[in-house]
Amino acid sequence: MSDFIDQTYKRVEQIIDYNNLNIKSFEDRIEVSNNSIGTAIRRKASFKSNVLNKILNSFPDINPTWLLTGKGSMILNDITREPESDYKNQKLQYQIKEHLIELLLEDNEVRSVLSNQVKSIIN
Repeated sequence: MSDFIDQTYKRVEQIIDYNNLNIKSFEDRIEVSNNSIGTAIRRKASFKSNVLNKILNSFPDINPTWLLTGKGSMILNDITREPESDYKNQKLQYQIKEHLIELLLEDNEVRSVLSNQVKSIIN
């Protein structure tokens, strides 16, 4: 038999404090009915999955594992962020590089220097 006690309400309180919010503004931000979070915290009750999803969608830096289990850190760092955000960053970096190259190649002097450097590398 497990001795598991759901203490998600404590972690929700930490999120509220970390973001310098009061319960009302937190409820507004995650779009739940008034006093639902406050009541759950006072009763030390569990939260339904739809409320947890709303919290995670409204606060994307919150570590889902921490919210559900208390394990790990509250805030995601760059290493633990979703791979999708890494892909978006790489795509953006690639687009910036392409744009810079286009700008550089518009200048005849720069184009000539780059062309000579490429020729010297090839030869």
